[in-house]
Amino acid sequence: MARPKTHATPADRLAAYRSRHARIDVALSKDLGETLESISLKLSVSKNELIESMIRFALTNHDWARQGGVWGRK
Repeated sequence: MARPKTHATPADRLAAYRSRHARIDVALSKDLGETLESISLKLSVSKNELIESMIRFALTNHDWARQGGVWGRK
């Protein structure tokens, strides 16, 4: 017996997903993108999982609101 559908339509399913998740598009330098790709391959995780993990680590270990950024633009 199949599990009952949670969402009536694919559009409802997508709307529910978007209401639970933030999407942020970021342009990175080519060398930074290549470094992230290399790390994700080495750890066998997606780039998205790697970046989310890095952001969680950064938010846990630095008070950005109080101390501000530590890197300047080049």
